[in-house]
Amino acid sequence: MSAISEELRTEQFVLSLRGVLPYVYEHAWQSVLDGTPLTRTALRPGPDGRLRRTLRPDARFRLQIVDWRATRAEVQDARLAERLAGESAAGLPLDRAPLMCATLIRRSDRNWTFAWRYARELMDRRAGLRVLEEVADAYAVLLRGGTPRRAATTATGATTAGATRAVGPSGARPVGAVGSGPPGTGAAGSRPLEAVAR
Repeated sequence: MSAISEELRTEQFVLSLRGVLPYVYEHAWQSVLDGTPLTRTALRPGPDGRLRRTLRPDARFRLQIVDWRATRAEVQDARLAERLAGESAAGLPLDRAPLMCATLIRRSDRNWTFAWRYARELMDRRAGLRVLEEVADAYAVLLRGGTPRRAATTATGATTAGATRAVGPSGARPVGAVGSGPPGTGAAGSRPLEAVAR
């Protein structure tokens, strides 16, 4: 496998959430990611064939919001599986930032599916879980009318020592997660959010 193809692998998280306010959720993501190198990083092949990071100063995180409520649940499940497989097969455009895509899918009046995929070159799985935790914290702060604190996530994938946690928006318990792997654990006083990488 070439150096370039090894670095194009992605991590994918798929969460089932309840009662999300989509535009507040998008704002929470922007408050965590905007202003960090994570949203501005693009890649280009160097003369030696290895990928080099380059920053795009005007790049911003964008959350795609779609509504599938008019579709039967079994059709939604098939569409979701097809969509996730298609995204994984398509990869991410190297020269465009951010090297991630995120979609919030409304499945019913209360139930949502959130799918987030990013290039492993940006961060590892633990850092991805850390981002999910920071977004959940920012979402809770926004719901209370506050201003989220500055994100502590780095583009290197480094995380602080100790267990990585992910919590649901405002402590709401999600209905489950798609995929396999170790679930995140909830913060004190909140219910756990199962965040699983694919």
